[in-house]
Amino acid sequence: RIAFLTDSVMHTIGLHGKAFLPLILGFGCNVPAVLGTRILETKRQKFLASVLATLVPCSARTIVILGLVGIFLGFKYVIIVYVIDFIVIFLVGKFLSKIAPGKSLGLIMEVPPLRKPTLSIVLKQTWFRLKDFIYVAFPIIVIGSFLLEILKVFGFLDGFVAFVSPFFTKFLGLPPSTSITLIFGILRKELTLFMLFTLFGTEKLITVMTPKQLIIYSVITLFYFPCIATFAALKREMGWKYATLIALSEMIFAVLLGGILNLIL
Repeated sequence: RIAFLTDSVMHTIGLHGKAFLPLILGFGCNVPAVLGTRILETKRQKFLASVLATLVPCSARTIVILGLVGIFLGFKYVIIVYVIDFIVIFLVGKFLSKIAPGKSLGLIMEVPPLRKPTLSIVLKQTWFRLKDFIYVAFPIIVIGSFLLEILKVFGFLDGFVAFVSPFFTKFLGLPPSTSITLIFGILRKELTLFMLFTLFGTEKLITVMTPKQLIIYSVITLFYFPCIATFAALKREMGWKYATLIALSEMIFAVLLGGILNLIL
């Protein structure tokens, strides 16, 4: 039903209504969103949907946006960040639909009957998402925090920070040390927020970063690289070539967008 309702809208970016389903999944996690593009018929549609799915703000990115922008700047700025994201998704979809070979297909599918979700299924799905954080993300946070402290104590971070300092300071307008947290974000996006707490030694990031820097950092985190699990899903569905192309393109785009925001804000 959602596919039929959104079909006309999705055709504006070269996809049909079924592509809306994996995009919706992306708000929870980009991995099932990318894997969900299997329901699409052609390689062109799968490529377009996969690219757009990686741009959808997943729950991990939402944590970063709310933890940085929402708490310290207010809900109005959260909406602004999301509007930027949705505009980017639309423009990227529009652009790729023009240059990607092939043509947009019509939608033909059977509408299934409505079914009431059962409590057991809801609980199983909830635990499936929660255990991923408990078993995977939490150990990374602990180990990552420990490694950061060791690197800080022995001074190994100084060289790296000094190397990226001109670029981060002048072009992006960010504290150079934030570059370290973005590395952890490749593993899981929400790690960028927790690593910021560890790096600056405070949860009140507004005392060490300006509102402008919080917005720029959030936007860069939103776009700069799919997490490693999403990259693996892209590689599985599209192959190394397309997965690498998507990842590098998004990284370049995120940096350029961050630089533009630094100029206009």
